[in-house]
Amino acid sequence: MSPSGPMNKFAGALFLIFFCLLLPDIADSQCCSTGSPSGASEYMGVLGKNYFRLATFYRHSYSDTYYESDSHADNNPLKSANYNFGGLTLGYGITRRLTVEIDFGYFMNKTQLYLNTNIPKQTGFGFSNSGVTLKYGLFVKPTKQIELTAGAGFRYPFTRDPQMVDNVQLNRDIQPSTNAFGINGMLFFSIGFPSVTMRVFSINRYDYNFFDKTDPSYPTLYDYKYGNILLNSVFVSKKIMKYLFAIVQFRNEYKTNDNRRLKETGEVSNQVNTGYDIFYVSPQLSYSIVGKWNVSVGFDQPLYKNYKGHQLTPAYSYAISLTRDFNLGHKAPKVEPARVDSQ
Repeated sequence: MSPSGPMNKFAGALFLIFFCLLLPDIADSQCCSTGSPSGASEYMGVLGKNYFRLATFYRHSYSDTYYESDSHADNNPLKSANYNFGGLTLGYGITRRLTVEIDFGYFMNKTQLYLNTNIPKQTGFGFSNSGVTLKYGLFVKPTKQIELTAGAGFRYPFTRDPQMVDNVQLNRDIQPSTNAFGINGMLFFSIGFPSVTMRVFSINRYDYNFFDKTDPSYPTLYDYKYGNILLNSVFVSKKIMKYLFAIVQFRNEYKTNDNRRLKETGEVSNQVNTGYDIFYVSPQLSYSIVGKWNVSVGFDQPLYKNYKGHQLTPAYSYAISLTRDFNLGHKAPKVEPARVDSQ
């Protein structure tokens, strides 16, 4: 074995450890829904001028229950499904009010275990859609711990072609990417209460997906479009002791039906067994290492699920993240940029 062999393995192990230090504050609601879970910086506002933000995260999600509407369903083709996802978000404060972010993500696996079939399981993996987002602080008062920020961005696939494994095209639920472009808009509000070391913040976000190049099941007939998602979240953060914060999130996600468009006529039809309305509660702990590195752990538990048609639904997910802001300016600002997880 060449001397570089052990070094390459060591470097790969270090990269994997670093890559897995994450916490996306929202998860994909469907068992193995295509697209990227959002990153930890999703629930942070604008950065100070010349500040650089690094946020990495890992999430595991598991699903084993079918629903029709808001009730348990039988006649299930899958035993369970799960995914493991890692991501990286980089942000930079262009001005005191304007921040740009770019994010990347990778599915280590998207796996489905089947019942009563000759194929026990199928697994997809690979890069998910990436995104670029601009956030603008409409009203930013760090000394009063108040911020109102609006944002907009777009998402893009690394490839427009569906993934093939052993010359077999994977089904949509375990594809790592939508293979299509998308846009989004968001509104973030945060207010702090220093006297009780508490902060309340919320986000409203809308994601719109465009049609892909072709429907893999009918390559010459249809284009496919994943449903749009409306997300509403409210967080309450309370300081427990120095550097340690408890956070609880209440989140609702609503997704419209997927669509197919006939290439010849342009006729669009809704897809059965797609779309949902789901409500989560997510307790979290956040610890600031000497006030610099923020480590967070969290657990997502669905409280209410309502699905259109017959669908596999999430049982739980958990996540861990590591985030830090760096001051790249020559002079430190008089007021540090406000954070949602600190007072």
